[in-house]
Amino acid sequence: MIENPTVKVDNVTFTYERGPLALQEVSFEVKKGEILGILGANGAGKTTLCFHLNGIIPTVYTGIEKGSISLCGLDPWEAPIIQLASKTSMVLQDPESQFTTTNVASELFFGPANLAVDRDEILRRAAWAAKVCGIDGLEERKPKELSGGQKQRVALAAGLTMLPEVLILDEPTSQLDPIGTTEVFDVIMQLANTESMTIIITSHKTDEIARLASKVLVLSEGRIKGIGTPKEIFSQTELLESVGVNPPAVTMFSAKMAKKFPGFQERYDRIGGIPLTINESYSLLKDLLDEGFLQLEWKEPPATPPVSDKIVLEAENVTFVYPARIPVTALRDVNLTIHQGEIVAIVGQNGSGKTTLVKHFLGLLEATQGVTKVEGEDVSELTTGSIAKSISLILQNPDYQLFCISVQKEIEFGLKNLGLPEDEIARRVEQSLKEVDLEVLRDIFPFRLSFGDRRKVAAAAGIAMDPEVLILDEPTTAQDYRGRHVLCQIATRMQKKGKTIVMISHDMDLVAQYADRLIVMAEGRILADGPKREVFGMHEVMEKAFLKPPQITQLSQKLESYGIKKNLVTVDEMVACFKGGGA
Repeated sequence: MIENPTVKVDNVTFTYERGPLALQEVSFEVKKGEILGILGANGAGKTTLCFHLNGIIPTVYTGIEKGSISLCGLDPWEAPIIQLASKTSMVLQDPESQFTTTNVASELFFGPANLAVDRDEILRRAAWAAKVCGIDGLEERKPKELSGGQKQRVALAAGLTMLPEVLILDEPTSQLDPIGTTEVFDVIMQLANTESMTIIITSHKTDEIARLASKVLVLSEGRIKGIGTPKEIFSQTELLESVGVNPPAVTMFSAKMAKKFPGFQERYDRIGGIPLTINESYSLLKDLLDEGFLQLEWKEPPATPPVSDKIVLEAENVTFVYPARIPVTALRDVNLTIHQGEIVAIVGQNGSGKTTLVKHFLGLLEATQGVTKVEGEDVSELTTGSIAKSISLILQNPDYQLFCISVQKEIEFGLKNLGLPEDEIARRVEQSLKEVDLEVLRDIFPFRLSFGDRRKVAAAAGIAMDPEVLILDEPTTAQDYRGRHVLCQIATRMQKKGKTIVMISHDMDLVAQYADRLIVMAEGRILADGPKREVFGMHEVMEKAFLKPPQITQLSQKLESYGIKKNLVTVDEMVACFKGGGA
């Protein structure tokens, strides 16, 4: 007996009302218990496709649609929302847009209560979802009091309490730390295997999609560019890069090795295809090194650049307690100095105190104990306006920073408060819009833009201020492969002009490429502070902070016995260390 697909999308084309063509002739099927990973750059149509599967289109967003969709035997374009809600649940990439109640426990109860689920079953589901998503203990907290990653876990847990037949996840881990991301993806795999839940997930985290998905669909400009198994899709590295999708680092490494060494691809084709995981890549390399096909020739990676003597940011014995019914200690006796011209990454688990720390440098929070200084001056003695002239903060959630009627007005606002002449304001506006590729959207109301583009607007406004210190709070949130590098490349150009960059990020590949120094935080304390290659080698510290080094770093650590002398952090560094066995 042939099993009918749980989800069937047949030749769907969709154009938003007074908007662009978003989907073009999209067709695919997903069976019960399968996990479909959807990849694509921002604007590729991923979210629009998800909205079609749970009735948000056409219930909330309207347009011209062609084709047909079947979901658990229902037509989501025709079925009542209450009927769809019993079959499918969707978790959005912006968790705050889904919160409706006053505390975490109520969020978990809300969905099943609306489906008239028995009280005891609601409590059981809520306890289970809280545990698997790592938020047990936060039930009495208000969502607004949580970190971005904690909010994302709450939104996912609320979706799980519905126990849907089809779970739709739109960038569900974009604000999570690496270990948290792995844990959530493990839960997703468990649901597919044990509950036979059908899962559709969009994500820019291709390393997790590679190990998780039953099959992968690639979208570009609303069209399907490829669909197949992870091996079939990720082997097409040039196609993926051309549409703004970054393959897993170990997969890119193998693709580059295949170009450098004739016969390399033939060897991995013999064992099932291009490596997708660290273990697959290590196993292949070990065999090729042992038999002499390859030799490892150590090439010293770039040294950490020298640091200026000038201190621009300083924390001395800083402790901070959030006042609440149950006070929360967010920082515990923190000491650090950041020098002019550094690119420093502050990394750690969600809720470890990273954002709380940098808010002290802007005077947004006042230390319960201790002192924070900007260029030697006590922040408590400075005005917010004077701090804003030298430090720009680009928040993880841009909606906290946007309030003007157009993109251009957003960027002009801070510049006018600096009292700059009109011609200088116009020059900076043009330059910053060009930097983030938003020139054609200058007259658009910011809240009509995608979440990713709103982040670019907030970044452009901060960059235009030409600060001495630029603080990027999770620059990769809602950004695709190209977008995350655009922001970091802007920061690199600013560093070359003597500016200081502080980056808060969970993206270990990104901090490995752009930062020189890592500060690792956990439970409000600094666990480690040093050059990135050294810190990535501190296994106990990384584990305690719920972090994982980049894939290439982990692979280089496995190859230490073959002659890798330092932690490598990029694909090109790794490729450079190999030569042919006969060379």
